[in-house]
Amino acid sequence: MAELLAGRYELMETIGAGGMAVVIKARCTLLDRLVAIKLLRDQYAANQEFLDRFQREARAAARLSHPNIVSIYDVGQEDGKQFIVMEYVPGRNLKDYLRAEGPLPPRTVAEIGRQIAAALFHAHQRGIIHRDIKPHNILITPEGQAKVTDFGIARAAAASSLTETGVVLGSVHYFSPEQARGAAVDARSDIYALGVVLYELLTGKLPFEGDSPIAIALRHLDSDPPSPRALRPEVPEALERIILKAMARDPAERYQTAGELQQALKAFLGLEPVEEEPTRVLRPATMAPLPTEAVRPRKRKGGLVWTAVALVFLGLLVGGFLAFRSYFLVPIVNVPDVVGRPADEARRLIEEKGLVYKVLRSEHSDKAPGIVLAQQPEAGTPRKAGVGEEVEVVLSLGPEKVEVPDVRGQTRTAAEAALADRKLVLGTVREEYDAVTPAGLVVAQDPAPRTPVEVGSRVSLVLSLGPPPLSRLLPNLAGQDLSQAEDLLNTLNLKVGRITQEPSNIYGAGKVIRTDPPANTPVTEGDAIDLVVSQGPPPEPQPQSTTFDLKFTVPDGPPEQLVEVWVVAGKNTQRVYRRRLPPGTAVELAIDVPPNSAVRVDIDGRVWKEYPVGGASGQ
Repeated sequence: MAELLAGRYELMETIGAGGMAVVIKARCTLLDRLVAIKLLRDQYAANQEFLDRFQREARAAARLSHPNIVSIYDVGQEDGKQFIVMEYVPGRNLKDYLRAEGPLPPRTVAEIGRQIAAALFHAHQRGIIHRDIKPHNILITPEGQAKVTDFGIARAAAASSLTETGVVLGSVHYFSPEQARGAAVDARSDIYALGVVLYELLTGKLPFEGDSPIAIALRHLDSDPPSPRALRPEVPEALERIILKAMARDPAERYQTAGELQQALKAFLGLEPVEEEPTRVLRPATMAPLPTEAVRPRKRKGGLVWTAVALVFLGLLVGGFLAFRSYFLVPIVNVPDVVGRPADEARRLIEEKGLVYKVLRSEHSDKAPGIVLAQQPEAGTPRKAGVGEEVEVVLSLGPEKVEVPDVRGQTRTAAEAALADRKLVLGTVREEYDAVTPAGLVVAQDPAPRTPVEVGSRVSLVLSLGPPPLSRLLPNLAGQDLSQAEDLLNTLNLKVGRITQEPSNIYGAGKVIRTDPPANTPVTEGDAIDLVVSQGPPPEPQPQSTTFDLKFTVPDGPPEQLVEVWVVAGKNTQRVYRRRLPPGTAVELAIDVPPNSAVRVDIDGRVWKEYPVGGASGQ
């Protein structure tokens, strides 16, 4: 039988997997339709900060309604599994589509881009930025319709303290420069990412490659992409202009809204007219004609003039040759590998090659201060020595440190939020009694407040259970009614344990005979006390007594009913059973009864059933 999620989604087959989730095809049994269910991986499902943000963002994205956006139907959890229920889209994602089809025709690229831009414009107008536009998050139906998925999830992952390597590596090729810098993003960041996607669809190549995510991010920051027409000459110039404008490094030079990009693509496709900017044609400068007298032969000055012209021309040739030799006829060296080396050593290696050492920036990392984290150009790149060629490096500032906040006296939730604000992680949490601190508040923490620690360090907490339980002597309950004894134990914050019965010649039926532990024993609040209750005097031996098998089920009624079984022999009535039981409890008793007697069952003090001895067992 197929597994059922949340009582309504019948799981069918896995259709995708990524760094954050597994996608399963399922059938909604309530609405009888196919859906796609995204189950979050354990490292995300276990992080409450991410879950809170994720559910908030997913619910916001669920309000989006557009033909080019995958609809979100539901968000929930079951047995620790966090899931989103989405529209099921048959087909494949754009990355698989590109692998199968290769570079796409320009009009196909423009049509796909137009649909994605329309989806983004719809979301941006409602205040939702995707932040992770890439071919993997765009589905293509068999009819060629593009549908964008995963709205809101990237924002939740970026805001949480989790880092999933697969997600970062899969997205850095499509990062906008402001994302690579760690700066704030807006709608124009999605436009940049869409420009990268269209570039890849058109050329079959990514605009920027590198040996590491940092190297790729640096290319987004300081390099312009190669011309698509240089890679694929048949690309229309108009489409190239649209893509390169979307990928401008400066957000102010991009399309300012996805709607503007959509209109540009529609104009390229001929779906609506567009006003072109006037094209400025640069004409080659014409040389002014020489004065007539300049070409007339002169008897005296002609030879001197031509000699001067020849000398100037010769000087230009010599100067040009020397300039050519000084720039082009210089040694070619390979950029040394300085990643992981101290700054001083990196400077020495770079300058020994005749190159210029330059620090691009410094940033915190897990490496020691002064260690090179990245370089540009990469190691092995050929460069001219002695002409001012620069090698830029990124240096480590060492691990970033923060002071541990004082979270004593706060709730666990508030303490965890305060730690997250300082980029710290909640460590172990244990509980202990404290006479002063109210239950649920932090009593102690490790490390102590204001201790300098590295970002990402764990801080353990001790939560108060409140004042420790009181200890007292157990009172003597012998001779009290069972109900009175139970009330007294509850008043003393003690629990009623097992209740057993036995005959007694001293205590009447229903009276407490003794307790376990015995009276006057030290007990602590919350301890369970067992009670032994009298059944009354033991029955007189009756000649020719028989065994009566009594079986019955407690009828419907209050959550707990007093069930008593009596043996009635003439004027002699003896109780043989007394318990408080919930409805539906099955009772089976083997009772020794004298002849000419009956067995009676009372519920809450009222006669419920009576069986004559020798008849059928009670049911």
